[in-house]
This record gives sequence, C-alpha cells and structure tokens, in this order.
Amino acid sequence: RAQGRNQRDLVEQLVRNGVVSSPEVRKAMEQVNRKNYAQGQEEDAYIDTPLPIGCCQTISAPHMHATALEQMLPYLKKKNTKEEKQLSILDVGCGSGYLTAVLGRLVDDSNGKQPIVGKGGKVYGIDVYPDLVDMTRENIYKEDGDLLENGIVEVDYGDGWKGLPDKSPFDAIHVGAAADKYPTELMMQLRVGGALIVPLGVNEQAIYKIERLKESSEYHDKDFVKKRLFGVRYVPLVHTE
Repeated sequence: RAQGRNQRDLVEQLVRNGVVSSPEVRKAMEQVNRKNYAQGQEEDAYIDTPLPIGCCQTISAPHMHATALEQMLPYLKKKNTKEEKQLSILDVGCGSGYLTAVLGRLVDDSNGKQPIVGKGGKVYGIDVYPDLVDMTRENIYKEDGDLLENGIVEVDYGDGWKGLPDKSPFDAIHVGAAADKYPTELMMQLRVGGALIVPLGVNEQAIYKIERLKESSEYHDKDFVKKRLFGVRYVPLVHTE
C-alpha cells in the first residue's frame, strides 16, 4: 500500500506502482491536495486507503480515483482531437470533493490557462447528502476555490440515479457509489463516444466502463458497450424513491 509524505510523493508512488500511467492524470492529481478532502483524517491523507467522511460515506482510496481518471482520460482526449467544443464531465456522489476538484484541474482553462486536457471544460459534482455538498464546497475553497469562482466546477444536491439531464450530454460520467442495476438514466446522458465509469452490483461488485455508441431518444441496450474491469467494494448508490 502506497504511503506518501505529501501529495506529490503519494502520486509519485502511484506512478511507480503503475496505477498512474499518464502525465495528464499525474499532473492533475499533484495539483489537488488530498489532505484538504480527508475530513478529520488529515494525518492519513497520504495513505492509499479509503477514509470515512461522514453520512456513512468514504473518500475512495487514491488508487481508485487514479484508476477512474485513467479510464476516463482517453474519452476526454478523443473528443478534443476532432472538435473545438469544451468538455463536460459529471461526478456523481462527489463525497468530500476530491475527484471533482481533480477533474476540474484537468479541464481548467480560466485566466488564459492551457488546460491539461483538450480545450477546457466544466465539471458538475452532485451528491444526495446536502451535508456532503456543503463539505465539498468548503473543501474546494481551502486551496482550489478558483475552480468554483471561475465556474470550472459546479457542486449541487442531486439524485445520483437521475444525474443532471438539463446539463447533458457529458463526455464522461464517474459514479462514486455502487449501483444495484445499470443506471440507464445516466447512460442516456452520455454523449455518443462518451464513457461512464461505475461500480455495479450488491454482494459481488465490479467497476464497469460503459461507452455510448449511438444517439437515440429511448434507451436501447445495443446502443452501449459494457466492459467489466475489476472487482471492488463500494457503498451503495442511494435510491431516493
């Protein structure tokens, strides 16, 4: 298990362990200090382990965040080789805000910055727990407040199963809790060629990558490619109804 002295050292170990393989993910993760997002567990912030953040939720282990970022990255890069459009990313179950902020750093083009990926973009973080939405905002404001002030990141209360249809389509969607069935409403919010990274299952869980192949107004299974990546253990994606 990786354990760093600081954020840069933690990421360096994830690189050595082969978890972080791209310069883009490395750079974005180095820019967001996990210590600011490890509520009450600051002394353990640089250990590669999940940590409790309240509301029976956790901040995922750094290797899980890194893996999700590496899985999403090709879809963010692919889009921007062909089009001038900005990227749009949804982070479902933003928790304490760490991954939302890292995604923000990936696409941050404020004040004339050259974004790490593509032509810049916007990240939407939602959580079903209002306390965690507030916590995410507070955590981001510690050292990454420019992402909120410049409109690169937006955080709000939201039902993870329903997503944000009015802000769709998204180039990439990340879900930070386990869905007990395919989240078809989220899948329909993907842009064609976009991908959803989601833990699936109840007793046996695994991370799946789901790519949208075809545009349609109604859900059809054949319009998506689903690939099981590896087994995991996540808290359940909360049903509000």
